[in-house]
Amino acid sequence: MTIYDYATPFLEKYEPTESYYEKCYNQNKEVYDYYFAGHCRDKELKLKKALAEHPNKLEEMQWVATNIPPLVKEITSKYEQVFPVKFTQDVYIFVGLGGSNAYTYRSMDPQIAFCVERLDADEGALEVIIAHEYGHALHHKFTTYSGIEASAIDWYSPYTWLLQEGMATFLSMQVVDVPRDVYFAYTRDVEWLTFCEENQSQIISAFLHDLAESSPTELFKEWFSINGGTTFGYTRLAYYIGTALVESFVEEFGIEQTMTLWGRQDFKKYIQQRLEVLLNS
Repeated sequence: MTIYDYATPFLEKYEPTESYYEKCYNQNKEVYDYYFAGHCRDKELKLKKALAEHPNKLEEMQWVATNIPPLVKEITSKYEQVFPVKFTQDVYIFVGLGGSNAYTYRSMDPQIAFCVERLDADEGALEVIIAHEYGHALHHKFTTYSGIEASAIDWYSPYTWLLQEGMATFLSMQVVDVPRDVYFAYTRDVEWLTFCEENQSQIISAFLHDLAESSPTELFKEWFSINGGTTFGYTRLAYYIGTALVESFVEEFGIEQTMTLWGRQDFKKYIQQRLEVLLNS
Protein backbone atom coordinates (compact mmCIF):
# COMPACT_ATOMS: atom_id res chain seq x y z
CA MET A 1 0.00 0.00 0.00
CA THR A 2 1.32 3.43 -0.99
CA ILE A 3 -0.31 6.56 0.44
CA TYR A 4 -0.14 9.54 -1.91
CA ASP A 5 -0.63 12.83 -0.08
CA TYR A 6 -1.44 15.45 -2.72
CA ALA A 7 -3.13 17.69 -0.13
CA THR A 8 -0.01 18.79 1.77
CA PRO A 9 1.90 20.29 -1.20
CA PHE A 10 -1.38 21.87 -2.39
CA LEU A 11 -1.84 23.54 1.01
CA GLU A 12 1.81 24.47 1.59
CA LYS A 13 1.95 26.58 -1.58
CA TYR A 14 -1.72 27.55 -1.53
CA GLU A 15 -2.97 30.38 -3.73
CA PRO A 16 -6.68 31.30 -3.82
CA THR A 17 -6.88 31.47 -7.61
CA GLU A 18 -8.55 29.37 -10.26
CA SER A 19 -5.25 29.02 -12.11
CA TYR A 20 -3.56 27.53 -9.03
CA TYR A 21 -6.30 24.92 -8.62
CA GLU A 22 -6.19 24.02 -12.30
CA LYS A 23 -2.41 23.69 -12.19
CA CYS A 24 -2.66 21.26 -9.27
CA TYR A 25 -5.42 19.30 -11.01
CA ASN A 26 -3.25 18.90 -14.09
CA GLN A 27 -0.31 17.71 -11.99
CA ASN A 28 -2.45 14.80 -10.72
CA LYS A 29 -4.75 14.53 -13.69
CA GLU A 30 -5.78 10.88 -13.44
CA VAL A 31 -6.91 11.20 -9.82
CA TYR A 32 -8.83 14.43 -10.38
CA ASP A 33 -10.40 13.30 -13.66
CA TYR A 34 -11.91 10.31 -11.85
CA TYR A 35 -13.04 12.54 -8.99
CA PHE A 36 -14.78 15.10 -11.21
CA ALA A 37 -16.37 12.43 -13.40
CA GLY A 38 -18.04 10.50 -10.60
CA HIS A 39 -17.76 12.31 -7.28
CA CYS A 40 -17.91 16.06 -7.89
CA ARG A 41 -20.23 17.45 -10.53
CA ASP A 42 -20.63 21.17 -11.40
CA LYS A 43 -16.90 21.80 -11.13
CA GLU A 44 -16.96 25.47 -12.17
CA LEU A 45 -19.66 26.42 -9.67
CA LYS A 46 -18.00 24.50 -6.83
CA LEU A 47 -14.60 25.98 -7.61
CA LYS A 48 -15.94 29.49 -7.08
CA LYS A 49 -17.40 28.40 -3.73
CA ALA A 50 -14.13 26.70 -2.73
CA LEU A 51 -12.13 29.86 -3.46
CA ALA A 52 -14.26 31.65 -0.88
CA GLU A 53 -14.21 28.87 1.74
CA HIS A 54 -10.81 27.18 1.57
CA PRO A 55 -8.63 30.09 2.76
CA ASN A 56 -10.42 29.86 6.12
CA LYS A 57 -9.89 26.08 6.38
CA LEU A 58 -6.22 25.62 5.52
CA GLU A 59 -5.11 24.62 9.02
CA GLU A 60 -8.03 22.22 9.46
CA MET A 61 -7.42 20.60 6.08
CA GLN A 62 -3.73 20.15 6.85
CA TRP A 63 -4.57 18.48 10.17
CA VAL A 64 -6.79 16.01 8.32
CA ALA A 65 -4.14 15.31 5.66
CA THR A 66 -1.48 14.71 8.30
CA ASN A 67 -3.59 12.36 10.37
CA ILE A 68 -5.04 10.15 7.64
CA PRO A 69 -1.89 8.05 6.96
CA PRO A 70 -1.29 6.78 10.53
CA LEU A 71 -5.00 6.14 11.03
CA VAL A 72 -5.18 4.18 7.76
CA LYS A 73 -2.36 1.94 8.96
CA GLU A 74 -3.96 1.48 12.37
CA ILE A 75 -7.43 0.61 11.05
CA THR A 76 -6.28 -1.66 8.23
CA SER A 77 -4.13 -3.55 10.75
CA LYS A 78 -7.21 -4.12 12.94
CA TYR A 79 -9.19 -5.50 10.00
CA GLU A 80 -6.31 -7.71 8.86
CA GLN A 81 -6.02 -9.24 12.33
CA VAL A 82 -9.63 -10.46 12.16
CA PHE A 83 -10.23 -11.28 8.48
CA PRO A 84 -8.16 -13.19 5.88
CA VAL A 85 -7.38 -10.10 3.81
CA LYS A 86 -4.37 -7.89 3.11
CA PHE A 87 -4.81 -4.30 1.95
CA THR A 88 -2.26 -3.50 -0.76
CA GLN A 89 -3.92 -0.92 -2.99
CA ASP A 90 -2.97 2.75 -3.02
CA VAL A 91 -4.55 5.61 -1.08
CA TYR A 92 -5.02 9.15 -2.39
CA ILE A 93 -5.39 12.23 -0.16
CA PHE A 94 -6.26 15.49 -1.88
CA VAL A 95 -8.19 18.75 -1.70
CA GLY A 96 -11.45 18.49 -3.60
CA LEU A 97 -14.29 20.91 -4.22
CA GLY A 98 -16.92 19.70 -1.78
CA GLY A 99 -18.12 16.58 -3.59
CA SER A 100 -17.72 13.17 -1.96
CA ASN A 101 -15.83 13.09 1.32
CA ALA A 102 -14.20 9.73 0.53
CA TYR A 103 -14.75 6.84 -1.87
CA THR A 104 -13.47 3.49 -3.03
CA TYR A 105 -12.66 3.00 -6.70
CA ARG A 106 -14.95 0.53 -8.48
CA SER A 107 -13.06 -2.68 -7.97
CA MET A 108 -13.13 -5.83 -5.85
CA ASP A 109 -9.69 -4.74 -4.59
CA PRO A 110 -10.17 -0.98 -4.63
CA GLN A 111 -7.98 2.03 -4.23
CA ILE A 112 -9.36 4.60 -1.79
CA ALA A 113 -9.51 8.40 -1.89
CA PHE A 114 -10.03 10.95 0.89
CA CYS A 115 -11.02 14.56 0.20
CA VAL A 116 -9.75 16.66 3.10
CA GLU A 117 -12.02 19.68 2.64
CA ARG A 118 -15.04 17.49 3.44
CA LEU A 119 -13.61 15.87 6.58
CA ASP A 120 -13.77 17.23 10.13
CA ALA A 121 -10.57 17.81 12.07
CA ASP A 122 -11.73 15.34 14.71
CA GLU A 123 -9.89 12.09 15.32
CA GLY A 124 -12.93 9.96 16.11
CA ALA A 125 -14.87 11.17 13.07
CA LEU A 126 -11.82 10.68 10.85
CA GLU A 127 -11.33 7.15 12.17
CA VAL A 128 -14.94 6.33 11.31
CA ILE A 129 -14.79 7.52 7.69
CA ILE A 130 -11.52 5.62 7.17
CA ALA A 131 -12.99 2.49 8.76
CA HIS A 132 -16.13 2.87 6.63
CA GLU A 133 -14.22 3.09 3.35
CA TYR A 134 -11.96 0.21 4.30
CA GLY A 135 -15.09 -1.64 5.37
CA HIS A 136 -16.19 -1.45 1.72
CA ALA A 137 -12.78 -2.68 0.61
CA LEU A 138 -12.85 -5.52 3.14
CA HIS A 139 -16.36 -6.53 2.05
CA HIS A 140 -15.27 -6.71 -1.58
CA LYS A 141 -12.03 -8.55 -0.86
CA PHE A 142 -13.76 -11.07 1.42
CA THR A 143 -16.37 -11.65 -1.29
CA THR A 144 -13.59 -12.60 -3.72
CA TYR A 145 -11.91 -14.71 -1.04
CA SER A 146 -15.21 -16.60 -0.63
CA GLY A 147 -15.29 -17.48 -4.33
CA ILE A 148 -18.00 -15.06 -5.47
CA GLU A 149 -17.38 -13.37 -8.81
CA ALA A 150 -18.05 -9.66 -9.21
CA SER A 151 -20.13 -10.48 -12.28
CA ALA A 152 -22.57 -12.39 -10.05
CA ILE A 153 -23.51 -9.20 -8.20
CA ASP A 154 -26.07 -6.66 -9.45
CA TRP A 155 -24.14 -3.47 -8.67
CA TYR A 156 -27.00 -1.23 -9.75
CA SER A 157 -29.58 -2.71 -7.39
CA PRO A 158 -30.78 -0.84 -4.27
CA TYR A 159 -30.66 -4.18 -2.43
CA THR A 160 -26.92 -4.33 -3.15
CA TRP A 161 -26.45 -0.74 -1.98
CA LEU A 162 -28.21 -1.53 1.29
CA LEU A 163 -25.86 -4.41 1.99
CA GLN A 164 -22.81 -2.38 0.95
CA GLU A 165 -23.52 0.63 3.14
CA GLY A 166 -24.91 -1.38 6.03
CA MET A 167 -21.87 -3.65 6.06
CA ALA A 168 -19.36 -0.79 5.86
CA THR A 169 -21.13 0.99 8.73
CA PHE A 170 -21.30 -2.19 10.81
CA LEU A 171 -17.63 -3.00 10.21
CA SER A 172 -16.59 0.50 11.27
CA MET A 173 -18.37 -0.16 14.57
CA GLN A 174 -16.09 -3.13 15.18
CA VAL A 175 -12.80 -1.18 14.98
CA VAL A 176 -13.64 2.37 16.13
CA ASP A 177 -15.19 3.41 19.45
CA VAL A 178 -17.31 6.56 19.11
CA PRO A 179 -20.94 7.52 19.89
CA ARG A 180 -23.35 5.64 17.62
CA ASP A 181 -24.51 8.68 15.65
CA VAL A 182 -20.95 9.34 14.41
CA TYR A 183 -20.87 6.04 12.51
CA PHE A 184 -23.63 7.38 10.25
CA ALA A 185 -22.89 11.12 10.04
CA TYR A 186 -19.07 11.15 10.49
CA THR A 187 -19.71 13.93 12.99
CA ARG A 188 -22.10 14.35 15.92
CA ASP A 189 -25.76 14.20 14.82
CA VAL A 190 -27.86 12.84 17.65
CA GLU A 191 -31.01 14.32 16.09
CA TRP A 192 -30.63 12.21 12.93
CA LEU A 193 -30.09 8.96 14.83
CA THR A 194 -32.92 9.66 17.27
CA PHE A 195 -35.30 10.26 14.38
CA CYS A 196 -34.28 6.94 12.79
CA GLU A 197 -34.64 4.95 15.98
CA GLU A 198 -38.03 6.44 16.82
CA ASN A 199 -39.43 6.08 13.30
CA GLN A 200 -37.86 2.88 11.96
CA SER A 201 -41.11 1.32 10.73
CA GLN A 202 -42.24 4.48 8.92
CA ILE A 203 -38.81 4.86 7.32
CA ILE A 204 -38.72 1.27 6.08
CA SER A 205 -42.30 1.53 4.84
CA ALA A 206 -41.50 4.63 2.80
CA PHE A 207 -38.34 3.00 1.45
CA LEU A 208 -40.27 -0.09 0.35
CA HIS A 209 -42.81 2.14 -1.38
CA ASP A 210 -40.08 3.94 -3.32
CA LEU A 211 -38.35 0.64 -4.03
CA ALA A 212 -41.50 -0.47 -5.87
CA GLU A 213 -42.37 2.85 -7.51
CA SER A 214 -39.10 4.69 -8.22
CA SER A 215 -36.19 4.09 -10.57
CA PRO A 216 -32.84 3.09 -9.03
CA THR A 217 -31.47 6.54 -9.86
CA GLU A 218 -34.35 8.28 -8.10
CA LEU A 219 -34.12 5.95 -5.13
CA PHE A 220 -30.37 6.47 -4.79
CA LYS A 221 -30.74 10.25 -4.71
CA GLU A 222 -33.53 10.22 -2.15
CA TRP A 223 -32.22 7.53 0.22
CA PHE A 224 -28.45 7.25 -0.21
CA SER A 225 -27.29 10.71 -1.31
CA ILE A 226 -26.66 13.89 0.67
CA ASN A 227 -28.82 15.57 -2.01
CA GLY A 228 -31.96 13.63 -1.09
CA GLY A 229 -34.06 13.44 2.04
CA THR A 230 -37.26 15.04 0.78
CA THR A 231 -39.54 12.40 2.32
CA PHE A 232 -38.65 12.99 5.97
CA GLY A 233 -36.27 15.94 5.86
CA TYR A 234 -33.25 13.76 6.70
CA THR A 235 -30.71 12.50 4.14
CA ARG A 236 -29.03 9.10 3.72
CA LEU A 237 -31.65 7.19 5.71
CA ALA A 238 -30.80 4.06 3.71
CA TYR A 239 -27.58 3.84 5.71
CA TYR A 240 -29.65 3.32 8.84
CA ILE A 241 -31.86 0.75 7.09
CA GLY A 242 -28.83 -1.09 5.72
CA THR A 243 -27.17 -1.20 9.11
CA ALA A 244 -30.35 -2.53 10.74
CA LEU A 245 -30.44 -5.26 8.08
CA VAL A 246 -26.81 -6.21 8.60
CA GLU A 247 -27.15 -6.27 12.38
CA SER A 248 -30.15 -8.60 12.13
CA PHE A 249 -28.29 -10.96 9.79
CA VAL A 250 -25.10 -10.94 11.87
CA GLU A 251 -27.11 -11.78 14.97
CA GLU A 252 -28.65 -14.73 13.13
CA PHE A 253 -25.68 -16.29 11.34
CA GLY A 254 -22.52 -14.21 11.81
CA ILE A 255 -20.57 -11.55 9.99
CA GLU A 256 -18.81 -13.67 7.34
CA GLN A 257 -22.01 -15.24 6.01
CA THR A 258 -23.63 -11.80 6.02
CA MET A 259 -20.83 -10.40 3.87
CA THR A 260 -21.48 -13.03 1.20
CA LEU A 261 -25.28 -12.69 1.05
CA TRP A 262 -25.12 -10.97 -2.32
CA GLY A 263 -23.82 -14.22 -3.78
CA ARG A 264 -27.18 -15.93 -3.13
CA GLN A 265 -29.38 -16.55 -6.15
CA ASP A 266 -32.38 -15.32 -4.16
CA PHE A 267 -30.51 -12.32 -2.71
CA LYS A 268 -33.03 -9.62 -3.62
CA LYS A 269 -35.99 -11.65 -2.43
CA TYR A 270 -34.12 -12.49 0.77
CA ILE A 271 -33.40 -8.80 1.53
CA GLN A 272 -36.98 -7.85 0.69
CA GLN A 273 -38.31 -10.42 3.14
CA ARG A 274 -36.00 -9.21 5.91
CA LEU A 275 -37.05 -5.60 5.31
CA GLU A 276 -40.66 -6.68 5.81
CA VAL A 277 -39.67 -8.41 9.06
CA LEU A 278 -37.94 -5.24 10.30
CA LEU A 279 -40.94 -3.20 9.25
CA ASN A 280 -43.14 -5.13 11.64
CA SER A 281 -40.64 -5.54 14.50
